[in-house]
Amino acid sequence: MFGFTNDMIEKTEIVKDFCEKWIYPNLAEIDAGMRCPQYIWDEWVKIPGFAAPTAPKHAGGPEMSFSTCCAMWEELGKADLGLATSFGINILGSFPVLLAGTEEQQKEHFGHLLQGKSGAFALTEKGAGSDAGAVATVAVKKDGKYILNGDKCYISQSGKAIDDGSTLALIASVDKSLGSKGLTAFMVPGDLPGVYYTKEEDKMGIRGSQTCEFVLENVELDSSRVIGHEGYGFKIAMMTLDAGRCVVAAKANGLSLAVMRELKQYCEIQMENGLPLHKNKAVAFKIAELDTAIQVGRQFVFHTARMRDAGLNHSYESSIAKLHCTETAINATKEALNIMGVNGLKKGSVMEKLYR
Repeated sequence: MFGFTNDMIEKTEIVKDFCEKWIYPNLAEIDAGMRCPQYIWDEWVKIPGFAAPTAPKHAGGPEMSFSTCCAMWEELGKADLGLATSFGINILGSFPVLLAGTEEQQKEHFGHLLQGKSGAFALTEKGAGSDAGAVATVAVKKDGKYILNGDKCYISQSGKAIDDGSTLALIASVDKSLGSKGLTAFMVPGDLPGVYYTKEEDKMGIRGSQTCEFVLENVELDSSRVIGHEGYGFKIAMMTLDAGRCVVAAKANGLSLAVMRELKQYCEIQMENGLPLHKNKAVAFKIAELDTAIQVGRQFVFHTARMRDAGLNHSYESSIAKLHCTETAINATKEALNIMGVNGLKKGSVMEKLYR
């Protein structure tokens, strides 16, 4: 890819080697479960800095550029979208602490992650999906402390973060009458009394990533657990999602590249009227259209990543990247299945998995 730095190339090659050794040979096992197999995660975190790529140097981390992270997660998305999601939560869950956390909060949070533990970012609730301002989890201030009650759903890696006793970045309301202006971000240790998960989702796809519903029941937090300050939670959440959307787009590009790899291989060996299928002009034109859309998306992701690395506002760009790249991944998979027919739909085939 034009514009890749030496660091991006080096890290991507390391990820590629990891995928060849640990992910591709174990795809059936990964897809049969509901979370990343522990031995694969253990191998990932053995690579210096990979457990928490964005961890700042003052917290003992590698402080990788966002562009490097997007390049790495594109490669992971090419191998398995579930594991890419699982590994990526330590990036997503860290943005609130990176954006507004104190140096002490960052050292605590990244200290857990760099030891190989998992973090999480908890925003979504049953009544607050697309409307983040409708968060119902409450944080009542009492005697200088906050008492949190509520539940969160569809939170990636939250069960593991709780089991690990790591820290979760969580959004709750200190004053529901203020709407989004009452939302506040908290850094919640997973091993506190009253923090527990109640359900681990059994999903159709992205199975290598754990997705949980968890509860906060009279969880007591010191005021030092507030990230930023009261009422700043909505802004922190939105800035976190700006970065998260770009990573999702990078992973979607990886999926698209995997789809095209399988489709092109199929068209080279599948014969039609005595000729390989890729000699059919209609098929060749469709492949060219899909390749074009994918490469446009890749360029836009790295354009957005460079904007973030430069400290520029990239909310608009990250939204475009996520929309374009996820739609392209869906369309590429659909068109590949149209060309491959039943050969792509067979249970256990690579394309069937990519479609899910």
